[in-house]
Amino acid sequence: MEMLEEFFKFLKTEGLPIKQDQQVLLAVSGGLDSCVMVELFRRSGFPFAIAHVNFQLRGAESDQDEQFVQTLARQLDVPCFVQHFDTKSVSESTGQSTQMVARNLRYAWFKELTDQHGFAGVCTAHHQNDALETALLNFTRGTSLPGLSGIQAHKIFGAESDFAGLQVFRPLLFTGRQELEQFAREQGLTWREDSSNAHDDYARNLIRHQVVPVLQSLNPNLPDTAARNMRRIRSADRNLGYLLQQFVVYDNNTVKLQKKAIAQLPSPRQALRQLLKDYGFDAEQTRQMADAFDQTGLEWHTDKGFSALMDREHLMVFASDKSLPDSFSMKVQEDDLMLRLPDESRLFLMHATVEPGENPVQSDPNKITVDAEPLRFPLLLRKWQPGDTFQPLGMGGKHQKLQDFFTNQKLSRLEKEQTWVLTNQDGAIIWVVGLRLDERFKCQNTTKKVCNIHWIR
Repeated sequence: MEMLEEFFKFLKTEGLPIKQDQQVLLAVSGGLDSCVMVELFRRSGFPFAIAHVNFQLRGAESDQDEQFVQTLARQLDVPCFVQHFDTKSVSESTGQSTQMVARNLRYAWFKELTDQHGFAGVCTAHHQNDALETALLNFTRGTSLPGLSGIQAHKIFGAESDFAGLQVFRPLLFTGRQELEQFAREQGLTWREDSSNAHDDYARNLIRHQVVPVLQSLNPNLPDTAARNMRRIRSADRNLGYLLQQFVVYDNNTVKLQKKAIAQLPSPRQALRQLLKDYGFDAEQTRQMADAFDQTGLEWHTDKGFSALMDREHLMVFASDKSLPDSFSMKVQEDDLMLRLPDESRLFLMHATVEPGENPVQSDPNKITVDAEPLRFPLLLRKWQPGDTFQPLGMGGKHQKLQDFFTNQKLSRLEKEQTWVLTNQDGAIIWVVGLRLDERFKCQNTTKKVCNIHWIR
């Protein structure tokens, strides 16, 4: 059949990881779209299970939808999972719209099911008409390029989401509602009609019933045309993202955007919007950033837990950690082999015996070998503090304030804030971690025992 062939072609073209050796979960409402999706999976031979959510919004009609889906699953002899939610009560208690609550509840449940049963992901029955309606909604409300591209065929929720790691597939985006209905009637499929779809209470229904027909009168092939345009927008967005990466440096847990290069672009504001959208920075924040390239010290924060700092050469983006006080410290015992720091870096220690006169070359700032004799445990690992001084290796024993040392090293404000120091029991700084060893703790010609310390970020 043509529909099945197009289905297979779309899975291959979009690279959707739907295979014969792992079940997927099909989100089935009982409506036309999801019933066609079930039929295509049945005919394709892909293993699947069915998940149905009863949102309890339409009384007996919702219960009849549930019974229909359960009957369908029994006829096909496939697993069927059903969940009930008091959607209206959750909406009233949270202040969120009914549609948003329903979306969050069902995706959270899908995440639970995929984790428990090892499904490759969940498939929803969104098609070309849904994608067009989404793009029009986004355009009306205000959006960027991704919002104009409709619905993605493959989405993985990120770490900032309540359903992090959940994979969602939309295997029907190759066709529209008219074609789905024609296929269903030709194959003698049955389905349920959702009475709420007939009302214009929701913005999506208003666009579906009032806006799309007018546009389709201008172009009878609107769904196909829109699908091609949305593919072009997605491609343009990907190309733009790829080209903008040349202005980004990833330094451990910090993203550094090159101010000078971005400022020379025709639209620095739009470039920042593109680069920072996944971190939660909004259009107003990126506008402020673009207008503040000639300043330093300004900060912005997002609800996703990220901060941006305007430094001399870079706009620096990093995960905020407001929970760690400046006075935070960790004790390092003599028998410790590894310590994990709050920023997820690690400190490894190894004691060894050496022949006198074997003075190691301190060439890697993240690795030091110190004379073990002057060490007095427990050592202390802490953030640097104003007033700290040490004797930088190579300066002949002269004292220097850490603040002056940082200035000479041209460290950014963020790099200063992230700097750790390792101190002896008497408070003497042994190592400005990742930067410089103290002269007093270097190996001597008489050194017999050493401590090798390695910091891995």
